[in-house]
This record gives sequence, C-alpha cells and structure tokens, in this order.
Amino acid sequence: MINVIIRNNTTSNSAIIDENTTLRTALENAGIDYNMGMTSLDGCTLRPGDLDKTFAQFGVTERCYLMNVVKAENAASIKIVGGVAVVESGAKLETIQKLTKYGRDEALTLYEGSGKEKTPIFKVGTTTGLGSINKYGVSFGAATTSDGKATVTIMIPDGTEDAREYIKEKVGVAIISLNRVEEQFASADAEIDAELAAIDANITIA
Repeated sequence: MINVIIRNNTTSNSAIIDENTTLRTALENAGIDYNMGMTSLDGCTLRPGDLDKTFAQFGVTERCYLMNVVKAENAASIKIVGGVAVVESGAKLETIQKLTKYGRDEALTLYEGSGKEKTPIFKVGTTTGLGSINKYGVSFGAATTSDGKATVTIMIPDGTEDAREYIKEKVGVAIISLNRVEEQFASADAEIDAELAAIDANITIA
C-alpha cells in the first residue's frame, strides 16, 4: 500500500492506495476531473496512456504526489532560452513585497492539513540577485518582466541533453505549489487596500 497525495487547483486529498491501482482509478475515486489541465506524477507530466498504468509500473512503493492542474490565465510559467530558464510568477513583484510588508504570511504560504495538524509546506518570498526555487518555496529575485512580474533565473548546466526535462524535474512540483499559493494573493491584496483606505479616511490634517 502507498500514500498518495491527490490534488487539483482547489482540493487536496490523501489516500492509502494499493500499488496495483491505476492512476485513472485513483483520480476518479478522489473526484478529480482529469479531462482538463495537466496531470503529473511527482512533478513529471504524464503522457497519453499513462493514466491506465498502475503506480507499481511507475516504480512507486511508498509515497507520491498525483496532481491535475488547470493553468490559470495568470499562472506561473517557465521560459527557456539557451542555457537559462526563467520562472515567471503570475503576480507582480510589488504585490508579493506588499503582502510581505503587511504581514500576510497566510496568503504567502501553502499549508497541508488543518487545525493543530496544519503544516506549512511551501512559502513565497523575495530576495536579491537571481532568486531561488525548490520544493519547499520560492524567493523571487530583483529582476522582473517588462510588466513587473516576479522572476527567478535558473542556470541550466552545460551538457544538459534535454533542458525541458531537466527543468520539469528540478522545479515541476514547486511550480504546482506556487500556482496554488498565488491563487490566494488577490483576496489578500484587496484586504490590504481596504485597510489602508480605512486608515486614510481617518487621517485629518489640521
């Protein structure tokens, strides 16, 4: 038996599943519609026919992540140019800095579980330089896109035969978590604006 975390853009389920179960069956039992979006196993995108393979056929023996994510209009993306990959956030750098400044840690963090079992598993922040990203979080660097979106620059090692596969393996799971965190930004940003407006309304100049 294996522990499978099954997720889509809005829900997350944990299930103990026989390793001879197909991925399609696991998704259906969890109520996940796999007809839209991208389905991945431990960050690796599945190909046609893979859904009818069992977890055992993929070599899964203990724990894995099975995810189906529909790319939102402003979701994070990755652009590869030569030996460099740039992760582009769906949010502007100034928005992330704003959420940090006003203490919106909940909006910048992805949690697993609830109540006393609630555990942070991914965190978004900012830093200087090129930034960094891994399965635990992302620190966006100082550079932005032309429209102000936050970025992280990743150097692809010389001699890498397949840059796309390298990047998927390196940051695939992180991008899925990042997109889930960024879904929380809009409401938190609006709350800050409302609070600042209320403060402004109570300021008088004699």
